[in-house]
Amino acid sequence: MTAGRIRIDEVIKDGEKIIAVSRTSPFYPDGKGGQLGDRGKIGPANVLKVKEKNGYILHYLDAHLEPGDYECEIDPARRKDIACQHTAQHILSAAFLKVADLETVSFHMGERVSTIDLNAPFVLEDVLEEAEDLANEVVRSCERVEILEIEKEEAEKMNLRKLPNVEGKVRVVKIGDFDVTACGGFHVENTGEIGLIKIVDTEKVKKVLTRIYFTAGDRALKDYREKDKLLKSLSRVLTTSTKELLKRAENLLEEVKEKSAKLDKLSEKYAEILSKVAEPEKVGKYYLYHFSGTPEEMKYLPKFLADRKDTIVLLEHPDRIEIVSNWIDCRKIFEKLKDQLNVEGGSSQKRAVITANSASRIVEKLREILKWF
Repeated sequence: MTAGRIRIDEVIKDGEKIIAVSRTSPFYPDGKGGQLGDRGKIGPANVLKVKEKNGYILHYLDAHLEPGDYECEIDPARRKDIACQHTAQHILSAAFLKVADLETVSFHMGERVSTIDLNAPFVLEDVLEEAEDLANEVVRSCERVEILEIEKEEAEKMNLRKLPNVEGKVRVVKIGDFDVTACGGFHVENTGEIGLIKIVDTEKVKKVLTRIYFTAGDRALKDYREKDKLLKSLSRVLTTSTKELLKRAENLLEEVKEKSAKLDKLSEKYAEILSKVAEPEKVGKYYLYHFSGTPEEMKYLPKFLADRKDTIVLLEHPDRIEIVSNWIDCRKIFEKLKDQLNVEGGSSQKRAVITANSASRIVEKLREILKWF
């Protein structure tokens, strides 16, 4: 742990939250510059979260403290990981700019994976690979990472990726001759400390941006181990090698589709037969059919029953009840059940779906309602 001192000016109790407030703090706040915050201890209390608000630093603690001066400790392993992820982000953002002239418009660091948003609705696979390769070349080159405090006029001459709108001196992070950008966060001293940068996923956001998910350092190694274990486990389950895993999965999916299509046809035929032999319950002027069974067979029962005059079909699933009819407004049925039984669900004119584990009270109440329709 990195040791230091801190003065707590006020301690606030907000429900179960204990918040220690100070004007200055050695703890870096969560979310500042897209970065994760520090963790550690203040006196005997563990720091769970750190926020910056209205010029004050808020420390969320797991134990109560009185205002005063305290020894504090900052978790160095977490700070090292944060520095690793943040420098990796600078390298990856610069790599996309050099490879495809794609700019990073935002950055977010997560506990497991981090993201950058690029100013393009999609990024080609070969561009992703080229940027990743270039980023890892910079890592292997062990470039020096310099933190410079310079005047804004001098910063304007350094060809920064983005010049911040600040007064006075600018904090600049310089990664060899590869990248120069303004930043207030933590960084490694040498790119070799990162070890590896790996893009793990992408997605389109806001219709005009591409979000790049990445990991670096020990996180990347952990991610590789987890995926390697998963592949080996799948290989054992599917009795094939990892090289043949995709082909094996595709073959199995094709088999499942064929069998599913056959089951669908059989279920439809069974539902047709069941509809011919099933005996309805006469309730008022309506004929109530009540079924419980597999989803496949119940899927087709309304097809063969709903058009029969004054027929109502009730389908009992493990987690829901369906009421289907072409002869009564199911919306009115649902509203009455909702008012009288406080059930949840939704409805249309010809179908109502009710969230329920048992149909007994629904059927009983439905009988009462139908007698008055």
